[in-house]
Amino acid sequence: MAARVLVVDDEPELLRALLVRFKASGFICETANDGQEALEKVGTQRPDIVIADLVMPRMDGYELCRRLKANAQTASIPVVLLTAVPGYAFDQDITSLGASHVMHKPFDSAELLSVVRELMAGPTPGGPSHG
Repeated sequence: MAARVLVVDDEPELLRALLVRFKASGFICETANDGQEALEKVGTQRPDIVIADLVMPRMDGYELCRRLKANAQTASIPVVLLTAVPGYAFDQDITSLGASHVMHKPFDSAELLSVVRELMAGPTPGGPSHG
């Protein structure tokens, strides 16, 4: 069965582009415009992975990640956070929330697809641990 990806961003063009890219790569892809909508979708259509922008209205990516990781039913879902804010310390802060990966905008969709496939394959022996 195809993996289910939930892409969360308030930029409609980016959502459309990633929806097309993931579907063309064999994934089931859903989208949400903010963290609140994402939480509602996670409750009804449990995704295998969540890709979320950090800066969004209603509920940002920080809070979405915090809530997913605080809930025993969703804590194991890998979260990839997208951001336009640079900085190594910033990345460490994000991963301390339980995010599996951070990607900086603009990003290459092929690289994002590679990260998603790697996370879906599970942890590699000796690799970094998040959690």
